[in-house]
Amino acid sequence: METKNQMIWVEMPNQSRLEVIYYCNDAKLQDEEKQKLTQLFIQLHDCVCIMKIEKKIMKNRNYLEKIVHNKVINARGHLC
Repeated sequence: METKNQMIWVEMPNQSRLEVIYYCNDAKLQDEEKQKLTQLFIQLHDCVCIMKIEKKIMKNRNYLEKIVHNKVINARGHLC
């Protein structure tokens, strides 16, 4: 299952804001994984982070954006 690109702004602890693009796609997963999982792609500048998440999370946009926010903040704005 594939979603459209979504763009959000993440406010960092130093008050700067970063533009982040994210989307989900399960095309590269194995068939048995596709039943329950999808891949979350988070793009910041030229870097892309890929995480496996449960498909049910993908349907809850607020929770999905919270995952993206936390990943970017924990990586201190450097996903590479």
